Amino acid sequence: MTPLLLAASIFFADAWAAPEVATEKAEKPPLRHEISFRGRMMGAPKSILDIWYTDKADAEEDGVDWPVEDPRPDIKGYTLGLEYTIKSKNTNGIFYFDYFDSTMTHGYFDDRDEDDTSGETTGNDYHDGHYLAPTKNFGFVTFGADFAYEIHMVRTENTKGIFGLSLLPGAGLGLMVVTGHLDQWKPDDLVEGQDESVGSAYVKYYNGQEPDVEVAIPPVLPMVDINLSLRMNFANRIVLRFEGGLHNMFYYGATAGVMF
Repeated sequence: MTPLLLAASIFFADAWAAPEVATEKAEKPPLRHEISFRGRMMGAPKSILDIWYTDKADAEEDGVDWPVEDPRPDIKGYTLGLEYTIKSKNTNGIFYFDYFDSTMTHGYFDDRDEDDTSGETTGNDYHDGHYLAPTKNFGFVTFGADFAYEIHMVRTENTKGIFGLSLLPGAGLGLMVVTGHLDQWKPDDLVEGQDESVGSAYVKYYNGQEPDVEVAIPPVLPMVDINLSLRMNFANRIVLRFEGGLHNMFYYGATAGVMF
């Protein structure tokens, strides 16, 4: 073979090989999918409710009796739901559906009385609060989507595909559909010289009177999610995630599912 033919054959061989190399470089990692079951405990911290409402401890501190036997109820409950996740190397799109079942009991809510016009505290009237009782089906159904960025701490390729560990901060939006309702008993207006406990909301409740109104809660509300999760990946098949954050209320919980 002459030198000219040899040079030509090498040139054309490289020309044919070049697109193949470019194609290999352009290939992206395949998308992975997850289907998971999740459970969470949710609630409003007592310290936040204390901003607006008194409690049994406040009455004891003021040296007076709390009007009812039990302290102010906790606003809390649990959620159960399903997730579908589509993920690439670092990004995760999480689509969810869940149901929140309220475990709040009936109870007395007494709002903190404002100071008088001089700015001096006049003391709290513990008999002018409202009594609330949720129906058995009180809760909400939610659905929405979150985005999470995956920060890899232990990569599966470094453990021969056995185990991976990562951190996922994220956020998203959804809709909340309220089920059931809250019944409300209100205090009656007192006439001069009347005992302040007469006509109070808790007396009306314990006397078996019908509620005055239902608490006005819109049937559909926006859902705001702010999440931080620790994900454990076992052989790119089983995925566990421990998480906490905000789902219109503060929460902590776990998710378990399969990856494919």
